Amino acid sequence: MGRVTFGISTGPQDIQWPVLRDIWKAADDIDLFEIGWVNDHFFGFVGPPFKPDPSQGAADGWMVLASLLHETKRIRGGVLVTGVHFRHPSVLAHMAATLDWSSAGRLEIGLGAGWSPEECGMFGIPLGTVKERLDRFEESIEVIVRLLSGENVTFNGEYFQLIDAVLTQLGPQSPYPPICIGGMGEKRTLPLAAKYAQHWNYEGTDPEVLAQKAQVLRECCGAIGRNPDEIRISGKVRFSNTENPNVLTERASRMIESGANTILVSFPRPTTPEMIEPVAAALSELL
Repeated sequence: MGRVTFGISTGPQDIQWPVLRDIWKAADDIDLFEIGWVNDHFFGFVGPPFKPDPSQGAADGWMVLASLLHETKRIRGGVLVTGVHFRHPSVLAHMAATLDWSSAGRLEIGLGAGWSPEECGMFGIPLGTVKERLDRFEESIEVIVRLLSGENVTFNGEYFQLIDAVLTQLGPQSPYPPICIGGMGEKRTLPLAAKYAQHWNYEGTDPEVLAQKAQVLRECCGAIGRNPDEIRISGKVRFSNTENPNVLTERASRMIESGANTILVSFPRPTTPEMIEPVAAALSELL
């Protein structure tokens, strides 16, 4: 399985910028936390199970991530996950190259097919059927990976067309920043993770489901001759404001036993910088 690593997940919804900034700076000061993630929505969601809450303000995930990486010195960061339907993949690849460059190579790229019809309907963004989302997702990943690899890209897809496109201002990570794919679909998403990802994220919190999906991912890797150990697997753990953070020790242990080698802590709201140290203390019991 390899070394277990830990990170934080802090959506930029219903939170003030100085608080979010200080949460990340607190995590940056604790070596246990190697990565932080934000999400990518136009408004907030409540759950799980997640339901839209348009009254909950949300900041742009990529702009917030850029600010957070520039406010910190060590911690890596990414958007978990970027809905590829929000941005043309050439634009997203350009953004990623810029942030990898400006953060001295601390970017990880989270990608997903998109899922919220309420959000897309409100803002007039085409979402499409499940098949259309995944077809677009597959094209997007290929375009992003090829551009960030420094290729001269000509691409003639159903959704995207590029002619001799090349990004000449790339960041320091080679061949490109790690790709994290989120989603659990066994027919399309997990095979795409097996083909392209360096990291697969399981969004749920059920260790049994994680174990089953991780096995499917390993089988998808076997089908294309890829070593599954090349792909990190992350699972989330959550706790409520009424719970002691020590509950995370057992919850994280169960996720690790089910195949996760990265544990991401999703914090309850209101989240404060003071939560970071007790969470780190609880998770350090697993080292």
